[in-house]
Amino acid sequence: MANDTKANDAKVSDAKPDTPQRFKVISSFPTDLGRVLFSSISEKRARAFIVNRFPRGEEAYLELPDGTTEAYQNERTGPRGEDVELWAPFDPESWKPPAQQEPPGESAWADIGG
Repeated sequence: MANDTKANDAKVSDAKPDTPQRFKVISSFPTDLGRVLFSSISEKRARAFIVNRFPRGEEAYLELPDGTTEAYQNERTGPRGEDVELWAPFDPESWKPPAQQEPPGESAWADIGG
């Protein structure tokens, strides 16, 4: 019995503790259930994957090794039309796919034509 414990401890200690952290590109659509589309140890490659395949952004988001998430959106602008940071924090829980988002002009705050 004691030998089994030592064997298990040896197996655990054989695992490489210095394995590189991975940057994950995850589909943001709820139907995909958090499917990882791309994974890399290079942050630059993971960001390039998103920019090249999802140029408008938010169809996929980047999960950093520390668990934070960011999304790319090329058309992001500030309140006065100025450019804002292309990579911003992203909350996958509250994001809705374009098909489920409210169309522009149909909110309670929209201008009503006469």
